[in-house]
Amino acid sequence: MVTVLAASPGKEELATLSMLISKEGHEAIIALDARSAASGLEKNPNVVVVDIQPGSQESARMWKLFTDARKTRKLPLLALLPEREAEQYELVPGTDDFVLKPFRPPEVIARLRRMLKSSKGPDAKETIRHGDLTIDLANYEVTIGGKRIELTYKEYELLKFLAQNKGKVFNRDTLLNRIWGYDYYGGDRTVDVHIRRLRSKIEDSSHTFIETVRNVGYRFAPGG
Repeated sequence: MVTVLAASPGKEELATLSMLISKEGHEAIIALDARSAASGLEKNPNVVVVDIQPGSQESARMWKLFTDARKTRKLPLLALLPEREAEQYELVPGTDDFVLKPFRPPEVIARLRRMLKSSKGPDAKETIRHGDLTIDLANYEVTIGGKRIELTYKEYELLKFLAQNKGKVFNRDTLLNRIWGYDYYGGDRTVDVHIRRLRSKIEDSSHTFIETVRNVGYRFAPGG
């Protein structure tokens, strides 16, 4: 059975998440604090959903616990983030995806479904190369000049999709549909946030891979 670890210092939020997970036919492991979250991790959940509550020390402890766990094992992580914190989110490492709060239940379910599906691994074994950039589709690895770059799942998917369609311009709505799915309920600023985070990790003064086409969208640089 699929198990989903839901972590939140708020009892009401936790009850809502537990209900959504159970309705999907999955086993819900709930955690109100870092101690119960650590216990839940020992059960090797398929996905972790963490409700981030700024100002809550317990929330911060659980967040650190999960991000530390990702350093030693694969741990798909979905963050629930207050909308007012959206811009600050790009400074927060360690998640595969996020949902802005107050969240809509169908969106959380849609994200969980996609994360569970993607955790089965890539469909094909091949490599994409563009100058110093290498994308290993078999192992979900990205390297630049041989140095491994740590990307979240959505950052990786964005990079892979753009690189597979080098030179073609995609608007934000198309990227939302292709990467997040037609059942995504968030706004197109999600694309901009992820693009900025991706660029900060793979680009510098000597490397430019993603180009902004003003008033249209983004494309992978056609050269190289």
